[in-house]
Amino acid sequence: MHSGRVTYRAKEEAIKLDAKDSIPVPPSSPTPYSRLQVHDNRLVSQSSTGSSESSLSHMTEEKPVLPGVTVRAATKENLVQLVIQSIEPDGRLVGGSDFPSVLFLMHQWFMPSEQLANAFIDLYQSSDEMILCTKADCQHIPANEDCEIHKYKCRICHAVRFWIDNYPIHFDLDVRLKTVINNFRSIAHSEGNEACKQLLDLSKVPTFDWMRRISVRPSKHNRKVSLVFNHLEPMELAEHLSYLEYKAFRRINFTDFKNYAMSGSIKDNPKLERSIALFNGLSQWIQCMVLSKTTPQQRADVIVKFVNVAKKLRLLNNFNTLMSVVGGLTHSALARLSKTNQEIPSDTQKTLMEFTDLLSSNNNFSNYRKVFNQIKPTEFKIPILAVHLRDLILLHTALPDQVEGNLVNFRKMVQLSQTLKELTKLQMHDAIPFSFNQDLVNTLRLSLDLHYTEDEIYELSLAREPRNSLSSVSEAPSTPTKPAVVFAEWLAGVSPPDPTTINKHVHDMVEAVFKNYDHDKDGFISHDEFKAIAGNFPFIDSFCVLDADQDGMISKAEMKTYFFKANCHVLQNSFKHEFHETTYLKPTFCTHCTGLLWGLIKQGWKCKDCGINAHKHCKDLVVMECRNKQQSAGNKRPDVVPNVLTEKLTRDKLMAENAKLKEQLEASNEQNTLLRSHLGLIRKNTIAFILEQMDALHIQRDTEV
Repeated sequence: MHSGRVTYRAKEEAIKLDAKDSIPVPPSSPTPYSRLQVHDNRLVSQSSTGSSESSLSHMTEEKPVLPGVTVRAATKENLVQLVIQSIEPDGRLVGGSDFPSVLFLMHQWFMPSEQLANAFIDLYQSSDEMILCTKADCQHIPANEDCEIHKYKCRICHAVRFWIDNYPIHFDLDVRLKTVINNFRSIAHSEGNEACKQLLDLSKVPTFDWMRRISVRPSKHNRKVSLVFNHLEPMELAEHLSYLEYKAFRRINFTDFKNYAMSGSIKDNPKLERSIALFNGLSQWIQCMVLSKTTPQQRADVIVKFVNVAKKLRLLNNFNTLMSVVGGLTHSALARLSKTNQEIPSDTQKTLMEFTDLLSSNNNFSNYRKVFNQIKPTEFKIPILAVHLRDLILLHTALPDQVEGNLVNFRKMVQLSQTLKELTKLQMHDAIPFSFNQDLVNTLRLSLDLHYTEDEIYELSLAREPRNSLSSVSEAPSTPTKPAVVFAEWLAGVSPPDPTTINKHVHDMVEAVFKNYDHDKDGFISHDEFKAIAGNFPFIDSFCVLDADQDGMISKAEMKTYFFKANCHVLQNSFKHEFHETTYLKPTFCTHCTGLLWGLIKQGWKCKDCGINAHKHCKDLVVMECRNKQQSAGNKRPDVVPNVLTEKLTRDKLMAENAKLKEQLEASNEQNTLLRSHLGLIRKNTIAFILEQMDALHIQRDTEV
């Protein structure tokens, strides 16, 4: 026997079918000398004395969760024998039971697939010892169809065939399982059992490469799709966001769901983590796209567009992306913008409130569940993953995996199967109701990878519409708050993509940009072309920053270098400073805000490694790379990777200040002109007065003479 297998020869457990139920109920555990005799489609244990035993060896359900599934708890050995007895020798299900479907879907929760397959082999090879054939002069060969031993072997092989037909993904992705089944097929072939050999054939198992690459193909119409956010139609943007969402969702397999339900953590679960990062990235991108606009009307226009995108997502039944969009639009960083909200049309505000109610967590997301369940099973839909994962966690926490010692809690497996069956079924859609453009996908994917903190976004929100005394009562708190749509706790703590992933996304995006906007195909992007694509990336630096060699054109290498460095979390280890409080004996200025570090003692904070100085409230905002003193010694200035949020904010402040100074200058010029005209008038009047006085004096003198 192989180690790790479920062994049946040491303890041969008999099974008989309960006449009242469609699922077989095992009788007593027979003695080591007992054999199984078939009477009226029932396996009865017969001891050496000829007596049959009937004591219960597992627990049954009085009120089954699923019709016909009466098993409440059983050993692994009993579960395997029960599934065999649920299938007729010709392959039909006994009573149309759901028991085989539940077992084969959920077996990975309590035993590996390889172990289950080996259990079938053990039963097949021990059939001669376990089954008592009552037919006289039977040679127990496959050609004898009336042989009870042969019928039992057919049940076993039909059970495996049911597994292959209903869950082929197990056999395509699990190499060890495929090897065990091929060995099983060789055993059947060596016995001359061609019928069983055909049942165990894996040659027609479809490939499930979509677990790594999405199976839909690009649109056959090679129309040019704009990569500019302002030019994208809401449906076009909704379709491409749905493509990214579905691609991430269908990669998550049973083991990923199981590991998260058991641990409640996404650690060492990269597929689930990527799906969550996409969710969070979209929500933050929406906030940044709104806050990148300088006027309330411009910001309101962006919000209106994303609400229209939300409408299209609802039409596509993409609830997960819909929740991300609505969550971003109702975040406190945007909700506090009173001037912006005044510019949003009332019908748009009403639609946003309707979506907020639909996705509300009240009554365990009852509104969402009702709408989601009303959609036909054959229609395409993407669930709110957080809601269904929460269901798995609650079930796993409330119910133990084993009861009464070593009995598998099959009632728990049945309840879990209802959620997992729906999730796995939704991943199998062949007909996806939209097409996509790969270049736009690459651009969007990189846009969503640029990660910002909530504090950075909220700081920009305050800069766009500062607090004032009139709005202080209704103003949002000084720190970001949760959006109106309540996100599950599992969305927090997601690390940004690793450098390799970022590098791949940057490469794909840059190639897409040059493919669509480098019209003369000279390998460079001009200033005008850059303006067209910059709208997808809020707070991107100016053209001259990306044009590192200042030749008036942006090359592929320059664009790739910029976008890779712009992701602050990829390089975050290079920007961590070891600050400690310091007393300065001479005037010192803050590296971040350039303000004076004032006070008698302990005026500021100094980095132990690179020696830069900052205020207490500025030290966490410093974006200068930390280099040790040896590297930063001399006249070399430390390299600075720009923090796009801070630089954009600074540019906006300077532009506003410049506009204000221009207004003041124009007013001063007008005042100077007015003063000059007044001065000329005064001079004219003064001269006229003097001349009049002189004339009067002359007249008086002439009179006296």
